[in-house]
Amino acid sequence: MPTADEASRLLGLAHHTYERGDDLLQIAVDVSLLTGEKSSFGSAGNTATHDESIGYFLGEVEKIGWRLESSAFTFVESGATTSARMWGTGEGVVNHGAVVGYYVFRRV
Repeated sequence: MPTADEASRLLGLAHHTYERGDDLLQIAVDVSLLTGEKSSFGSAGNTATHDESIGYFLGEVEKIGWRLESSAFTFVESGATTSARMWGTGEGVVNHGAVVGYYVFRRV
């Protein structure tokens, strides 16, 4: 989920590569975050947040003169939190990370 600074940076990159005459532009954007906290009972409570403004952002890139050619997504884990469960039944694990969208644009 790009911050305003990251969105500005990526749009600047799109402008720069277009003006330079590149045929392709590839950008990576966090589109969803997976976070969570351990609990005193050792459960794994994850929370997923999604960025509904990605479509708007991609449209802004296309306004520069690019057309979306392809996209792919992957989960990039940034860590995990574990906690012991009550009564010695193992551990609860909460994963942390982001779903990253990789977008390839072709010059119009």
